[in-house]
Amino acid sequence: MPALQETTPQWANFLDLKNDVMPYLQFGGATISATETAQLQETIDMSCQWVQDYLGRPIAPTKFWRRFSGWTGLNGSSVMLPYYPVLEVQKVVEYWGSSGPHELLEQTPANQGGQEVFQLEPLTGRLIRTFAGLVQRPWFPGSRNIEITWIAGYNPIPATIRRATLELIAHWWRNTQQASRSAPTPQGYDAEVGVPGMWAAVPHRVVALLSPLEQIGMG
Repeated sequence: MPALQETTPQWANFLDLKNDVMPYLQFGGATISATETAQLQETIDMSCQWVQDYLGRPIAPTKFWRRFSGWTGLNGSSVMLPYYPVLEVQKVVEYWGSSGPHELLEQTPANQGGQEVFQLEPLTGRLIRTFAGLVQRPWFPGSRNIEITWIAGYNPIPATIRRATLELIAHWWRNTQQASRSAPTPQGYDAEVGVPGMWAAVPHRVVALLSPLEQIGMG
């Protein structure tokens, strides 16, 4: 297995062609060619990526690895993970200068552990350094001396995100594939997107469903 690296997010798909998209597009029992299947899968890939880029967060459970700096001071007890909600923290390692790495364990009221522990706020991505007894303490000071591996995303996927993504897929498929092969799509359903003759890449209804979940901040 290759070593973990700090890279740009590699978004994963959260909709399946046969189980999610084809029923939504009302293919029924019809078969589609290999070329159409490839085109539709590319539309799914693009749509899932666009939604996660727009929201600034993963939807499908996605693994991340990052280094953070430990500091003392007012906010020295917290590290904010850039991608959340957090489904699982797999590993936290704190380097104590020349003393080397110290792996930390998650602390809960039922399992308070010793001195090398942390707490997690899953919905905000906040990791809090703690002592035994559920008491906050600063992270060990250093530059990029904290390594964290975690999985963020949704399980299950919220219905609003599923519907918005399906609508985006349908919009692109009908306007770039079906319309180009047969006849233009019926007027009315996509009339909201703009002036007649103009084609918007993302319908307003998709943005309306997604905007309440948009993540504001650094990635």
